[in-house]
Amino acid sequence: RVFPQCGHPPPPRPLARRVNSAGGSRGHRPRSRLGHGVQKPAPLPTTAAGAIASGPRAPMNSMAYSDTELRSMLQTVLMGVCTRCDFVHGEALRPSGNSCLVQSGASYAGSTGASDFHRASMNFYFPPNVSLAGRVWKSGCTEVHEDVSILPSTIFLRAELAQQTELRTALAMPLCKDSRVLAVCIFYSRYVIPTTGQLEARCLAFANEVLASTCSRLRMDPSLRFVSGDPSNVEIPSSKGATSRAWQRCMQSLDVPPDDRTEEQLEHITKYSKSVQFFKYITNQQRIDLCKTMTYTTLLKNQLMMQGGEGSEVEPPSNVWHVVVSGRVDMCVRTNAEGNTYRMCGFKEGDTFAASYMKMFRTQPCISTHIEASSDATCIVITIPDEYKEEFRTCTRPLWYEELAQFFHMSINEAADSLGMCMSAIKKICRRHGISRWPHRKLASVNKTVAMLQSKIATATDEAARAALRSEAVNVLTMKLRLTINPAYLVRDEAVLLPAMGNVANVAVPSFGMPG
Repeated sequence: RVFPQCGHPPPPRPLARRVNSAGGSRGHRPRSRLGHGVQKPAPLPTTAAGAIASGPRAPMNSMAYSDTELRSMLQTVLMGVCTRCDFVHGEALRPSGNSCLVQSGASYAGSTGASDFHRASMNFYFPPNVSLAGRVWKSGCTEVHEDVSILPSTIFLRAELAQQTELRTALAMPLCKDSRVLAVCIFYSRYVIPTTGQLEARCLAFANEVLASTCSRLRMDPSLRFVSGDPSNVEIPSSKGATSRAWQRCMQSLDVPPDDRTEEQLEHITKYSKSVQFFKYITNQQRIDLCKTMTYTTLLKNQLMMQGGEGSEVEPPSNVWHVVVSGRVDMCVRTNAEGNTYRMCGFKEGDTFAASYMKMFRTQPCISTHIEASSDATCIVITIPDEYKEEFRTCTRPLWYEELAQFFHMSINEAADSLGMCMSAIKKICRRHGISRWPHRKLASVNKTVAMLQSKIATATDEAARAALRSEAVNVLTMKLRLTINPAYLVRDEAVLLPAMGNVANVAVPSFGMPG
């Protein structure tokens, strides 16, 4: 048993002994109403961290809001900001523990398309750093994109749904209390709004104004605020490998040019490589060949490492890989020339990255990507020889799900040829990611259905019929997303199969429990 006031277990108590009328004692524990042999709890100890039990009562935790109060407050904020800032849809997501974000039940829909978009969004969880909601939750910073409908699913998971429901600009703001994110509110417009600082500042001001009046009316904590956050404030993990003796000897050996290294120096490099996940599944001969040409690089904070897209003159080589030894390195994306730069994913000690990762985010000419150091960092640089290129992917690390999903439109044989793998390796990777069956055939059928519905929508003359066809297209697109995105982001119950409703607030909301 641990007392929450001090965080330590209670001191041991001696066994109570009863004294009979003759002055003797009975050697057994006293009975209580709680059960046979159960003692009353010991009094709370006096500590500096918490008040004693007999003293004044500690104040109630100001963050312990009920679901009804928080949902009512978020609903008022969403409606106020949407009506004053010309947004057609607003949604609020809340953390489910530390695992993911889920829909809170508060939403505003100003059109049928927005209602369909929100109904389809019930199918998805958002873990940390996944899609727009997960990134804002993890970073605590606002994020705005001019047109989310053209973004890849690696940046905005529901891009195809936004395109079908005519949602364009998206603005996400974190609701914070003492630097902790309680909810993430996302607002969508029906047309493209230039992403200037005025949009973000105006919406933050309106949101905090509505929030202050709502907290005053509901007698909630007035310290709740929507914040813009500090993008430079990132979590820097502690690195133990950089101080190990194995790495110190390896680093001294790597300082010597590859052609001048002795057998002893190569042995130091090879010995350190055995502790790196990158070299776990390769043969000894492959390990030695890679260690012969291995080097390392030291990066300063905010130093650019590689760049792709607009502004990059030379494309980084695809056969050069990096393994982080210490510090943190981030992949950053800018979705338009005048927009802000946002961190998509971070690499810490032991993680691997290369220029090929940036291609998963750079699907449009307007999107630029780069990899930079968020702190002082040290990385191993590994050059893959031509004879190991084909088998290197299966030997060194498992494929990301997003990398594998790029080949779902092909048959599994064509995907194996494109990746340079055998069928057994492809199936093994699919089982690791929870893919029970290659989705090529189902995906082709869904794409055919979507194309048919799009043609019907284009030729429909009745607005009611067009709205019904669009709702059906949203259902089919959600089924497509359930086939293509990571199963870890999916709600088990298919909320997409619910019929379209006029009032989005009546749609069943998934519980706040952990994802099944």
